[in-house]
Amino acid sequence: MLNFDKTQGQLPNQKKYTKVQSEIIKGFVKNLPSELLVLFKQRYTEAKAFGEKAPKSYLVLEPGRYVNYMEFFPQNSENLNFSCEEEKYFAEDSYELDSRVDNRDVKLVFYPFELDDKNLKPIFTYTYYFDENKRSEADSKLGAKETNILLGLNQSFPNLFEVFKKRYKQGKSMGEDLLKTGPKIPVFEDKVKPNDSCPCGSGKKYKKCCANKLN
Repeated sequence: MLNFDKTQGQLPNQKKYTKVQSEIIKGFVKNLPSELLVLFKQRYTEAKAFGEKAPKSYLVLEPGRYVNYMEFFPQNSENLNFSCEEEKYFAEDSYELDSRVDNRDVKLVFYPFELDDKNLKPIFTYTYYFDENKRSEADSKLGAKETNILLGLNQSFPNLFEVFKKRYKQGKSMGEDLLKTGPKIPVFEDKVKPNDSCPCGSGKKYKKCCANKLN
């Protein structure tokens, strides 16, 4: 992730860079021409303006991939910012868009709320299940700090279940539109064996293709 002040950071929930990859990135950022940085800024501004009007223009339906709510609904102004024990936090919520998958859950990533967020690291991730029994089971596995932060989110948003339910439906609706307008994508089933041909039609073995996305 390149920042416009010519610093770089790791994207959340991505594999840590290898030593070689880190050196390549540092070299690229260090020797980045000013003209190219200006071009990146222009493209960023143009893409943001266009994306806010037409998020379906850049979204790709990938079964098993959860998409940040702000990616498929960028005009939303309701952020999940909250306070807990005099500390400020925010949560990012992501959804499985494939309307053929009845997953009924939300992936949450919690962060400290900081003005200088260049190297912001997540505190913890959490799966919010719509099923109360599953949610209680997930809650029981949290530590004391994580439990307090989650409690702070619930106290700040008494209608949290309804918020997630609404966004979940919006995500599935977006997924339906992407299925109609995009390429035909199969629903992934557990019956597909690692050495079978991948259902996406790439010609690769399942274990070396879309199984990586699901895992």
